[in-house]
Amino acid sequence: MKTAIRITLLLSLLISVQAIAQQVKYCQMIGKSVNQIINTFGKPVHQDLSNPDMKCIFYQTKTQRTTFIADKSGVYQIQADLSFDTQKDATKSIDGFLTDCGSQNYQIDTLNAGNYNIKTSGVKMTLNLFENTYLKKYEVKFKAEKSESK
Repeated sequence: MKTAIRITLLLSLLISVQAIAQQVKYCQMIGKSVNQIINTFGKPVHQDLSNPDMKCIFYQTKTQRTTFIADKSGVYQIQADLSFDTQKDATKSIDGFLTDCGSQNYQIDTLNAGNYNIKTSGVKMTLNLFENTYLKKYEVKFKAEKSESK
């Protein structure tokens, strides 16, 4: 029984670490083409290509939903929602992401506990911790947008 619990905790940690790495990778996709997104992340669960001026690509796992929005110039907005069972896991994910951003010299502005604005050349991001009392989960909401500032 203890071995099963340890394996579950290890898998949970690996998924959290992967989610952190994905968020930083996401912001590096701003300006990339839809084909580059698909080459990087694989086949999406859904694509909305009904408007030739705007393409939306959707990815989803049990704990994460991600949307890439692009025009002819490339991806200009990315949204990701990550779901965690505990506040501690959600905070650990945020801390890891912010540490990664800091190591890449991104500008981080703490608005309050769990709410951040992050900037780097050509990209502005928001990161928010949200308690979903209905689902009894903690959600990290990430949004990256193309920015005119270089």
